[in-house]
Parts: sequence; structure tokens; C-alpha cells
Amino acid sequence: MNDIKPRFLSPRWLRLLWAGQLSFGDTFFAGMFGPAFVFVPAGVVIAGGMAVVAPGGMMPAIVVMTGLYALYFSATLPAVVKTGLAATGVGGWRWFGIFLSVVATLALWGAAYKFAVAL
Repeated sequence: MNDIKPRFLSPRWLRLLWAGQLSFGDTFFAGMFGPAFVFVPAGVVIAGGMAVVAPGGMMPAIVVMTGLYALYFSATLPAVVKTGLAATGVGGWRWFGIFLSVVATLALWGAAYKFAVAL
């Protein structure tokens, strides 16, 4: 592997992320929570557009978006755990990062379930 970092969210970057080959910081911050800076604003715009154009389709759109984000978190969680366990130089922060990632993933699945039941 060359030393040049691949572009954020590119297929090569995602392969490295999900294989646990990035640093713990890259995996946790950029991999797990970084996409929220793209997904959350896009979700707000989509939900807002749906509320104006097709209000009846807003809730299904939110369910789908939450489910997709939960799937992404589920795909990234094993890499966070793997790199967190290997990152001995970061002290207790690795345990907090692993814990937060597990809780966030479970919370997303819980939200997706509650949204789906509300349909």
C-alpha cells in the first residue's frame, strides 16, 4: 500500500476503513462520525423537501435514511473495535470511543425501529 491517503468516502478509503487498516483516530472520528457532516444535512434537506412536495412520504424517507445510516454504523463498528483494541497509546479514550460507537449504533437501530413502527 502506498503512503498516500485515499480520498474521504472513496471506495478505496471505505475498504481500508472497514478492514480496520486506518488508525483508530481516522476510524473513529473520520470513519464513524465524520460522515454525519454529510448524511445529517442531506437528510434534513431531503426530509424538508419531502414535507413540502409529498408530506405523506416524509416518514418513509426518514425511516430509509435512518436505516441506511444504521447499516453504515454497523459496517464500521467492527473496525472501530479492532483499531480501538490495538490502539494502546491512546489510554482510556479508546474504551470511551468503542463504548460510544456501540451505543450510537444501537441507538440508530432503535430509532430506525421506532420510526418504522410509527408508519
